[in-house]
Formats: sequence, C-alpha cells, structure tokens
Amino acid sequence: MRADLITIQQTLTPEAATVLNQSIAEATRRNHGHTTPLHVAATLLSSSSGFLRQACIKSHPNSSHPLQCRALELCFSVALERLPTTTTTTTSNLPLNNNVHAK
Repeated sequence: MRADLITIQQTLTPEAATVLNQSIAEATRRNHGHTTPLHVAATLLSSSSGFLRQACIKSHPNSSHPLQCRALELCFSVALERLPTTTTTTTSNLPLNNNVHAK
C-alpha cells in the first residue's frame, strides 16, 4: 500500500523533507508525471550544501575541480530532459515513483 506524501514527509528529517519537496518542485516544473530518484539526485547535486555535491568534491580531493560537479549536474539535466512529460496542467500533487518511497 502506498503511503501518501504527508505520511512520508512526517517520517523524514527536515533536511530530507526539504530535498524531497525541491525534487517534487523540479518534477512539476519539468511536467514529469512522477518524482523519481533522478529528481532527488539532481536536487542533491544542485544544492551547494547538498550531500551529493559534497561527496563529488570529496571523492577526489587532490584533483577535484569545480567544473567536475557542474559537468555531472549537466548530465543529470540531460537525463531529466529525456524523461517523458505529462500533458495535464494540474501537476501539484505528483505521485512519487515507488523507488522514492520509504521502505
């Protein structure tokens, strides 16, 4: 049984709920029918304080260049552009992809 968004958000830390809300907003902005792990990863990477960005920078501390994270951001953006879009105008309550649900 799928939990609704409010139930999911209540189980998350404030930081995780913020990331999820930003991911949902990104999916809505792009007219995607679902919020997917790709949306979440892109959100984590695009945030200057995001965990994925920090991991990217720390993964190669001696050779890390600011453009490496930007290049990865662009790859995520291209992948998001390739996702199918919805034609409905009411995407305020996008369903979460099953992979995003807490288990």
